[in-house]
Amino acid sequence: MFSYNFEKLEIWKLSLQAIKEVKKIVKKFPIEEKYILTDQIRRAVLSIALNIAEGFGRQSKKDFRRFISNAIGSVLEVIACLKIAVDLNYLNEKEVKKFDELLKELYFKLIKFSQYLNK
Repeated sequence: MFSYNFEKLEIWKLSLQAIKEVKKIVKKFPIEEKYILTDQIRRAVLSIALNIAEGFGRQSKKDFRRFISNAIGSVLEVIACLKIAVDLNYLNEKEVKKFDELLKELYFKLIKFSQYLNK
């Protein structure tokens, strides 16, 4: 399969790790959340990767930066979903600690990348 340049970005690779972590974590949610919180967190984590890929294909740094901004928002959405899941006792803080660290790393790298695109 052909390889695209966005696949070389560390933020892309981290976003794929986040998708895998969400897949593991949502299995612990109750069935009644299948189409609510589970669906929301899955869509938000996919949005991170998809915004990175789509933004890479844009013709200007300004456009790419806008997509990176959307990815940052999606990271925060995933974090909010996790906090809600912990608050509702679907997960405990210990279960999300490792994933939270990954999201934090992705968040700050996306911010740095956005700053780079702003130059």
